[in-house]
Amino acid sequence: RVAQGGHLCPRVASTHPSAHAPTPTMSQRGGYPAARSGRPAAQRRPVSRGPAMRSTGGGASGKALMIRGCTGKYAIINCAYEPRGSHGSFPCWVSRTNPCCIFHTGKSRWVVGKELDDGGKCYAFMQDDGSENPALSSGNWVICNERGEWAEDPAIKCMETSVSNDPFVRVRYTLDDEMLKVGISSDAKRDQMWHNLDRNGDGNCDLAEVEAFVGQLCKTGVWPLWLGNEIALERAYRKTLEESGDDDKVDKEDFHALLLNIFWFGKLHEIFDEIDVNNDDTLDMHEFRQGLDKLGIKLADSAIEQEFQSIDADGSGEVEFGEFCLYIRKRMEPKPSDGTTEADNLKSAAQELLRQSGAGDAATTGSMVRKKHFVDFDNLEKKIKEVCAEGGNRGLNKMWKQLDFNGNNIVSLAEIDKWVVEKYPLLNHKPALIRAQKATLAQGNKKDWVEKKEFKFLVTNLFYYNKLFWLFDQADAGKDHRMDFKEFQWCLSMCGLRLSPTKAKAEFDKVDADRGGQILFDEFCQYFVSKKCPEGMTQFIADE
Repeated sequence: RVAQGGHLCPRVASTHPSAHAPTPTMSQRGGYPAARSGRPAAQRRPVSRGPAMRSTGGGASGKALMIRGCTGKYAIINCAYEPRGSHGSFPCWVSRTNPCCIFHTGKSRWVVGKELDDGGKCYAFMQDDGSENPALSSGNWVICNERGEWAEDPAIKCMETSVSNDPFVRVRYTLDDEMLKVGISSDAKRDQMWHNLDRNGDGNCDLAEVEAFVGQLCKTGVWPLWLGNEIALERAYRKTLEESGDDDKVDKEDFHALLLNIFWFGKLHEIFDEIDVNNDDTLDMHEFRQGLDKLGIKLADSAIEQEFQSIDADGSGEVEFGEFCLYIRKRMEPKPSDGTTEADNLKSAAQELLRQSGAGDAATTGSMVRKKHFVDFDNLEKKIKEVCAEGGNRGLNKMWKQLDFNGNNIVSLAEIDKWVVEKYPLLNHKPALIRAQKATLAQGNKKDWVEKKEFKFLVTNLFYYNKLFWLFDQADAGKDHRMDFKEFQWCLSMCGLRLSPTKAKAEFDKVDADRGGQILFDEFCQYFVSKKCPEGMTQFIADE
């Protein structure tokens, strides 16, 4: 079953670059973003739930957090978490070692999850009692048990601790932010990128396709130019093949690893080129010190010498580029993995069990869902078109009878909502549903209900506006229900449009009529409906 609200979820990326695995999900009341509002949802929460704005430095003291006491398959959350600024109107923390973060949903819960999002998928959560941070809260953490039920575990404790002084930890968070900006740490954006890269749908890509794809992102300003270095790209591609065991092509399963390699080889190649003054593709002690300095890692001379010797195993006094990359990645990622943990696998099995049985805790039954991908819309659209193509309109009539259950030949928004939730949960997004109904009425009788003769329009509009909402939501990296220019650039790029930053800005200004620097979903819809958008974007969304 699918929860009545929120997005389909559970494959989630972490701010930790090695994370890529499913997590349990839970339903949040009022999960739909407002269709149009001048204020972010996080700032519209009821006063009774605590202050609307809180300190964003890890509480008043700027402390790190530590979680202890979780046993069994979810012990991954037992670690220290560094303050990372804010998520919405609340402070957030990211693990020093594991693919986990602590944040507030913006509604009523503190959450331990893999990604800073709406809290719809997580390892554990705690009800917010108005405290500055979860370490000061009086409630118990709730965690998914072996039966797939959410239950309180009083043994799990969260406490304040000192902020780390490890320079590698601090730099890692800076690089994590860079990865997030370019979409590498976002599962949804990786899915968009793969959809754009694998144009022929054969499930793999070669080096030429990768170079063309990255070149497009860099040329349009979506990615920084240093990610398009051809030497670094080729090294990243070869390294991914080596790690996967494939001979000549990278498939979707290894796409995340490819993106991580592109980022690290690109970032470190830029630095390596600057400090390798002899252009011999190796670093001596002096150049190695410069490299750490470029990364913002300040160490004493004795510590630098010790680090250098740990890489220079043969004692030659030189370190090759590959060794330099491996060293930095290991120091930045203390617990590297393929992104899947035993806890993730067990969690996935528990989710599947709940989906099949319909059992589980009352607070979470019906909320075990997975994240939407564009291919899901394509697959469902194909099935519905096959139904609509049945002779004598048999398929359409059957669908209409399911929708018009009282047989009065007209349906209201409430009936459409019920039908979508029960039969087509993929299309269950309230902002899209409302606009689909309004568009159908505008095309038809212009009354307050949809008649049978307008049913085909309704089905088409449901797909159209849900695709628009999906596209808008994936580009909305800040999850504030608005799209800024950088997010709009990403949207254009994922639609396959190769526009220069200047032309992209001209398109943005078409949508941003009030010149406020932000686009709301209504404006985004109007942009498409009025056909002001480039043809490529219309083709990306339009139905036959």
